[in-house]
Amino acid sequence: MADVGACLERKLKRQNSSCDNGGPAQEAGQAEPEENCGKVTLDERDVFFSTMQYHNDEKNYIMETMKSGTMGKGAARILVVDDEAEMRRLIADYLRDMEHYAVADAASGFEALGLLAKQPFDLILSDINMPGMRGFELLDIVRERFPSMKRVLITAYNVEDYFDLAIKYDIGNIFVKTAPFDFEELSIAIRNLLSNDIFGLDHYFEAAAERARFAVRNARSLDRHARAIADFLGDRKRAKYLEVVVVELLTNAIFYGARRESPERKDQWDLECELPDDKAVAVTAVRDRDKYGISVCDEGGRLKKADVLYWMNRQVRRDENGLPLGISDTHGRGLFIARRYIDRLIINVDRGRRTEAIIINYNDAKVSGHKPLYINEI
Repeated sequence: MADVGACLERKLKRQNSSCDNGGPAQEAGQAEPEENCGKVTLDERDVFFSTMQYHNDEKNYIMETMKSGTMGKGAARILVVDDEAEMRRLIADYLRDMEHYAVADAASGFEALGLLAKQPFDLILSDINMPGMRGFELLDIVRERFPSMKRVLITAYNVEDYFDLAIKYDIGNIFVKTAPFDFEELSIAIRNLLSNDIFGLDHYFEAAAERARFAVRNARSLDRHARAIADFLGDRKRAKYLEVVVVELLTNAIFYGARRESPERKDQWDLECELPDDKAVAVTAVRDRDKYGISVCDEGGRLKKADVLYWMNRQVRRDENGLPLGISDTHGRGLFIARRYIDRLIINVDRGRRTEAIIINYNDAKVSGHKPLYINEI
């Protein structure tokens, strides 16, 4: 079995070189082994992992306590995977002690798969850059073997560098490690995923926060509504950016969502249209002392995770002249603009029923650094 394991790791190493921007490339002149070391297959994984034995006392203790129910009977089960021991334990301890989940942790993708073979989990939270098996590869195996398990990646790097891989591996949630670490934001993201209760600003704001609601029925009123929303939120410094983002989101919601227009035929859109009351785009604006947020919700449910990633990726990737590949795209730029100028962009989709775009801005420097990716489909 050592030969099988060695071949498996060589295959994963080769995949890593083309799977991750930070992955090591093969050195010039270094020959690959002659045996078949192409893409790792599920059969080979099964053979390898079925024979792996785990003798780590800590992991055995965790598994026994989870089986006995002493780790939180009825609590959702989360597996945290990170090769950095301090970060892994920090997250696992918080989720276990403060959020009362049943939590196990693993230092590698191989170890995680061993735990998954012994115990069911509801959600896996994995680092991206790990030796041996990267987070994308691990979550791809999880998707194949445990399709109902929620999957979240975590990284300290720029999420936009991973858009290609997010598309390839169907990843909608990539959390960002910050300093200090934002445990509250991680808790909200995990809670929403586990419950499938993804819609609404109530997840992010207390009941006492001030609220204003708007029903948008036509394109003629977009600028007026955008100004009214910005005035209510009171962020004079970012008001112009905010108004641009709101107009873009409302345009998508009215024409692409409610009216189901083709984004490639904008010249045929009826700009004088009037939505009936039951199809009006619902907008909620909320503010408290620390932040404010806007929810734009339509009853179309047409967005797809893959489409959102594709459109945003085309604004990130550059051609040979250094220009965005999507510079001439007729659709999708609004989402990228929202991501670029807003602290948090969250896309929620109930396919065929409802689409919601949530934007959140903070009033201080809490969110400096890279931005996470939140695209939720139910």
